[in-house]
Amino acid sequence: MIRQWFHSQNVLEVETPNLALAAVTDPHIESFAVAGSHQRYLRTSAEFHLKRLLAAGSGDIYELGKVFRVDESGRYHNPEFTMLEWYRCGMDHHALINDVQDLLCHLHHGELPGFDKISYRDLWLRESALDIASVELPALITFLTDSGCEVPEAVADDLNSVLDLGMGTVIADSLPEDRYTCIYEYPASQASLARIDRSDRKWPVARRFEIYFGSVELANGYHELSDASEQLARFREDNSVRERARHQTMPIDNRLIASLSNLPDCAGVAIGVDRLLMALLPEVTSLQQVLSFDWERA
Repeated sequence: MIRQWFHSQNVLEVETPNLALAAVTDPHIESFAVAGSHQRYLRTSAEFHLKRLLAAGSGDIYELGKVFRVDESGRYHNPEFTMLEWYRCGMDHHALINDVQDLLCHLHHGELPGFDKISYRDLWLRESALDIASVELPALITFLTDSGCEVPEAVADDLNSVLDLGMGTVIADSLPEDRYTCIYEYPASQASLARIDRSDRKWPVARRFEIYFGSVELANGYHELSDASEQLARFREDNSVRERARHQTMPIDNRLIASLSNLPDCAGVAIGVDRLLMALLPEVTSLQQVLSFDWERA
């Protein structure tokens, strides 16, 4: 049904390498390293190669394939999982949100259980009465601890890390269990590979969104950054964060950086297909139930 929908939208299916010379620099994601005559890394998403195809003139594309992340195992995690990722030329993140909604409606046979949209800032204000555009770190930590969330000392002095922790626990747990929630306009400090909207000087935001079903994150999307120098600076900052945390720094994908000047105006999104199956099948309560062989039995 996924392929059927993309065919109807005239979006080309492609395949890109599972093994690459470069790796993701995101401090919160770890790549599997594969030894050989030249070390390679198993991809954590297809994003970098897909963008290189877009820069080469592919037009709208998607990929449905395996990705790999170290130590992500549990009810909603498996180190090897299936990801759907696609890119639309000429769209921003808001248009792509509508695209995702259309696909979900197709997969639910036209009867979407519900799809709410709310900005990151408004969601925090609704659930915590805190305005994250001006919140002080002690007040944020107090809210989280009062809500039963322990804030580790390792992140307690970093506002961005505490916001991440709060979103993944207290705030996500507040979302309606039987419907999709789309959260958009993340803090600029969490832009990753997205463009930044600086129209509000006091509160610049990343042109980014995430989609949850209940409290489970399903999708992450961006209005894609095409400024090579800014993207390179973000990758280097990621590695600096890794270094300060005494984690391995990762090789930067310089081929991606070199191609960004040719990247068309586009938006892209990645969806965890195994989690999506859980949203489509209410009787399923863990990722292991939709995998032929989970990590422990592989």
